[in-house]
Amino acid sequence: MTYTTIEDIARKVGKSVATVSRVLNGKDAQGIPISAKTRDLILGTAEELNYRPNYLAKNLVQGDSKVIGFVVPDIMQSYFNEICYHLSRKLDRVGYDIVLAHSYENPRSEKQSVEMLLSRRVSGIIISPAMGKENIDYFSKIRKHKIPLILLDRYFPGRDFYSVTTDDVRGSYDLTAHLVEQGARRIVFIAGNRNTSVSFERIEGYALALKDAGIPFDERSIVESGYFMEDGYRATVELLGGRHGKPADAVIGINDAVALGVMRALEERSLRVPGDVLVAGYSNDRYSDFFKTPLTTVTQPKEKIAETAVTMLMKTIRRETIKKSQVKIACRLVVRASTVSVRG
Repeated sequence: MTYTTIEDIARKVGKSVATVSRVLNGKDAQGIPISAKTRDLILGTAEELNYRPNYLAKNLVQGDSKVIGFVVPDIMQSYFNEICYHLSRKLDRVGYDIVLAHSYENPRSEKQSVEMLLSRRVSGIIISPAMGKENIDYFSKIRKHKIPLILLDRYFPGRDFYSVTTDDVRGSYDLTAHLVEQGARRIVFIAGNRNTSVSFERIEGYALALKDAGIPFDERSIVESGYFMEDGYRATVELLGGRHGKPADAVIGINDAVALGVMRALEERSLRVPGDVLVAGYSNDRYSDFFKTPLTTVTQPKEKIAETAVTMLMKTIRRETIKKSQVKIACRLVVRASTVSVRG
């Protein structure tokens, strides 16, 4: 892990540490005048070397702040809530604290959160990237400066970032195949935002399962949404529209919260789960077995995900060899009452 110091900048520009410090701290107007040319040279070099102010000088002297940053799209999502819990427990056991930051699915907010963590000289960062690919080059720059960075849950296909994800293609395939086995032919997928690897891979698994079952893929069966109960509810209400019939044989939610919203909307229209419509989620959150109709879902082993991410991060911090830089952890289908069979 390499952080640029004021001394590094001073050596490169050929100026004193005191001069560089004054410029970087906005005090160049005080004392002996510093020319605009020198000021611009120092600021430009600081940007080139990815300099960040040191708020933890004591820990920097020790070589490791013992703090890990964790950036999530939204901690209100149950999945990230549970992951944060397990990360905190695993990091505590190896002597590290965790600092939580949010992107709110906004690349600009994400970059600000990472900048905040870097300014506090964290030992490393675990991040579930915001939707889209806007910050790929920024993350590459962080890696170039040897700041340990692990992508979790979401990743960038074709890029060589260290990452820990689940096999969402297989998980979604198994879930869709199960619904087909139960007699479903019209299967709607409320799929979150398609600009994330999670949604992309789950749609891919869904489409492959339909293809293998001889069921044509219909793009209209993919519904983009948010990730909360109200998003599943709203999407289902829109699907139903003014119709009195069922919207499909089965509905898959991008996660269990969305699936719960689906069930609520169907219930309000007097549509039975699973009697009229099968409903399934993804993630197997803590509450999924406690629904009025227990929810069929796909388990993402959150403790194992957290443990794998921490192990990878510690090896990166210690500059040990990582045999597999992109780890995909297997998921498991959990069948419950919400997908017993299609009737009438």
